[in-house]
Amino acid sequence: MKRFCLGVVAIAVALFVSAGTAHAQNDHLKCYKVKDANKVAGIVDLNTPQFGLEPGCKLSKAAFFCVPADKTVISLTVNKIPAIPLPVYGADAGGDRICYKVKCPAPYPLDQLVTDQFGTRLVSQFKAAYMCTPAVKGVGFCGDGIIDPGEDCDGGALGACTVGCESDCTCTCETACCYVEDVAIAPETECFEYTGTPAQVFGFASACQLGPPGPPVPGSLPGAFLINTALPGACVAGPIFGFPCVPGPPLAGNLHTLPADSSCP
Repeated sequence: MKRFCLGVVAIAVALFVSAGTAHAQNDHLKCYKVKDANKVAGIVDLNTPQFGLEPGCKLSKAAFFCVPADKTVISLTVNKIPAIPLPVYGADAGGDRICYKVKCPAPYPLDQLVTDQFGTRLVSQFKAAYMCTPAVKGVGFCGDGIIDPGEDCDGGALGACTVGCESDCTCTCETACCYVEDVAIAPETECFEYTGTPAQVFGFASACQLGPPGPPVPGSLPGAFLINTALPGACVAGPIFGFPCVPGPPLAGNLHTLPADSSCP
């Protein structure tokens, strides 16, 4: 789940992606008009990377419920002329949003030249109209201490996480060290450190060995006295000869066959 944030967005009831594209993804929002039982009212300061700070905005009732969506264009005209959508794509829209009415005082943002799938043009008369906040269907949310669908963990409820739980309900990154010792060819030792998700780190530790590219083969390092040891936590110098450690995949012998992609730093 995503961290909580506020943003002013333009609302469109129907948004589009070009027909037959391989980029079909939920980078759009489809917004439904709603009636909200809550009577929300307040004053908020809204700060966006695009337009900066707009203080003292009046917040009022919810008007839209928006969900991530993709689309297929069946037909399209722009200014009454048949058109083909431009290949402009964005990041996944994430989760649901509830959009509240807002009214911000002047000064208003300047006119902007923008490009989307329907072309490049100047848009003008900017005035904040809605503020959309992250929302979830039902009562579960990240931070309630219960692991809800889409969460790896939640606070003290760690689930499959072993190190800890982040504020966005994902597992704290793990680190493991693979020590590869060949005491028959002294002084020689190597150690490889890998940081990743719990499943990735488990796979790394399970194949703690060194050898040529290809499927991991136990004992693939020459010598009759091969010692492979996987330990949780950050690497220190090799336990026997003190050689410095190097990063893990994809540059660690046949360890490069393990997942090198990781959401962790």
